[in-house]
Amino acid sequence: MLCMFCNNASSQNIDTSEIESFDEILISSQRFAQKRSESPRQIEVLSSKRINELVPATLGDALINSGKVFVQKSQMGGSSPVLRGFEASRILLVVDGVRMNNATYRAGHLQDIITIDPFILDRMEVNYGSGSTLFGSDALGGVIYIKSKDPELGTNKWNASSNLRFLSSSNSLILNAGLKYQSKRFGWILNLTNSNYGDLRMGSKSYYLEDLNYATMPTYVSRISGRDTVMNNENPLIQKGTGYTQTDVFSKFLFKTGSWNHILNLQWSLSNVIPRYDRMSLKNDLGKFDFGTWNYSPQNREFYSYTLKNDKDNNRLIIANQRTQVGRVTRPFGSNTERSQIDKVSMWTINGDRQDKWKRFTLNSGIEFVFNDVVSTGINKNILTTLESPTKARYSDSGAKTYSSSVFTQGIYQMGKTTVQGGIRLTHYRLEANFSKTNPWKLPYQKISFQNTGMSYDLGISQRLGKSMMLKASFNQAFRNPNVDDMTKVFESTRGIKLLVPSPNLLPEVSRTLDFGWSISNKKWGSGELGVYRSSVSNLLLDQPGTLNGADSLLWDVAMTRIYQMVNVSSATIFGYYGNVRIHVWRNLWANASYTYTRGRFFKNTDANDEPLDHIPPIFGQLGLRYNFADHYFFEGQYLFNGKKRAEDYSSSGEDNANQNPPGGNPNWGIYNLRAGYTNSRVSILLNAENLFDLRYRYFASGVTASGRSINISLGIRI
Repeated sequence: MLCMFCNNASSQNIDTSEIESFDEILISSQRFAQKRSESPRQIEVLSSKRINELVPATLGDALINSGKVFVQKSQMGGSSPVLRGFEASRILLVVDGVRMNNATYRAGHLQDIITIDPFILDRMEVNYGSGSTLFGSDALGGVIYIKSKDPELGTNKWNASSNLRFLSSSNSLILNAGLKYQSKRFGWILNLTNSNYGDLRMGSKSYYLEDLNYATMPTYVSRISGRDTVMNNENPLIQKGTGYTQTDVFSKFLFKTGSWNHILNLQWSLSNVIPRYDRMSLKNDLGKFDFGTWNYSPQNREFYSYTLKNDKDNNRLIIANQRTQVGRVTRPFGSNTERSQIDKVSMWTINGDRQDKWKRFTLNSGIEFVFNDVVSTGINKNILTTLESPTKARYSDSGAKTYSSSVFTQGIYQMGKTTVQGGIRLTHYRLEANFSKTNPWKLPYQKISFQNTGMSYDLGISQRLGKSMMLKASFNQAFRNPNVDDMTKVFESTRGIKLLVPSPNLLPEVSRTLDFGWSISNKKWGSGELGVYRSSVSNLLLDQPGTLNGADSLLWDVAMTRIYQMVNVSSATIFGYYGNVRIHVWRNLWANASYTYTRGRFFKNTDANDEPLDHIPPIFGQLGLRYNFADHYFFEGQYLFNGKKRAEDYSSSGEDNANQNPPGGNPNWGIYNLRAGYTNSRVSILLNAENLFDLRYRYFASGVTASGRSINISLGIRI
């Protein structure tokens, strides 16, 4: 959504961030810049300008308000994007050319995208459909490519910036400060953001008419005088225990020697306690709270990368190390024993990319090496005496490692208005996990090993019809190798009901997707896109009832709990279609709309009936109207909506959290948002009014109720 007719934009006061084009938008998520007309894929771009206009609390909220990506939330400090019915470990997050997914990314719901600071972004690109040829394992549903800002070179100059952001529904305050320096051979960016999120207030008007008090919180758990105590909530619309704090640091250095560019990229995201609201708010069959404590503490991410590029060619080398630390701190209500499960992952990646260009043919190729080292520990702590003792770890208690090496190539051939694109990737993967002889689960083995050599490929064609229309089609195969989370996790998914244990015998998931699209772009009236796709998945991984040492249940926290394991079920199919349009209504008035439909079913075996697949969102989309005037001002209204998710369409796996939605399923809902702003080279003033009518609703599969009416203000200064 960059400039379509850059030469005319200033004279017509057109907001170029809202217009798509075949030729002007370059897609960096193809590893190298590529015109939209050369790509057979559905791609959406959120520029830094647009992200800023949305005044998001986190990057997940920016995706939600785009109306083109469905996002699940288990807690306020969460956001799990869903692309074409795939979520979490089945979509790939890429930061500045480096895969973010590590060996502990789970198949359920993730919140890792909130560790990316929206203030540091140059753009975010959403590639729909499998992307394993260029990016390897995990890209079944798509790739979210996150591109941070780059330092600049030029005459000696310093720049500083500051931003203040306030969100009324959670009394959240976000403070940001930035510093930039440039010279002929050296450029530097420093960005600091501190976010203090208060408890989130839900809307006052229930969308569920059968229960006007649905999802309210009349009571909550607090620790009073050394005892877990059920407290009355003075305002049941306030979701107690949703607030948290987060600090993000970003620094990027660019140093030039001759024709070589050296880039050092440093990112830190640090948080202390992120409460798991969905766990803390639910009650058992007796109407009592299950937990006195359930927190992510800490949730930290460190990113270090070195990039070497040459001005004379399109070759690139990236060496990166990412370190994550996630702690799960849990304590049953009334207990003095607090369990901390700490998982530390160090992931090393090496990417070598090369691009060769001829008159009509472009060849992209490269290699990738990925190494994950996972250390998982468990500690029991008596919160009265502070005495500690070892306990069950979340993953293999003697460590786990994964090794992956890949080589890929992709060719793009242009014949007039026709572009043909095809590629292939070969990957060798190995996993080794070790368990101690005295492991608390009494496993009948001490080691899990897995290795696989697999291939992925893609073939696509795009055909321009005149200057304004394009047809595109593609077929591709993607894969996901089982990781440490799939094969070694021990986790109580549902208290007293469902306990996941290690699964030593798994196969890679493989998807094959057929995709068709049509798009149009016209200077006078705008742009539009329609598409349809079908994905067929074999060896799909789902948790199913299992046994351990011949028993179907295991004593876990004083309760016999049914054992489940990850298994490869027979197959699954996902079908969907989408539409996006932007229309020039009058002068500087633009209308836009998007609509997404997804349907997914799976078969446990070849003779079984099909069942609803998990992670399949209901219909969703948005309608918008935007007016730009006087070069620097804009005003827009938006209607954001979700369709109904019927109870019979929920997966039986429990991943869709049907128990946190009303009987009959999640009702359809729609909210109204207003946005206005003024921006120039020095100042930005943005004002958002979200959920104008204070509707109380939840996104499908979410464990926290969405924000009620909120006035969001963002003030920015650049000097």
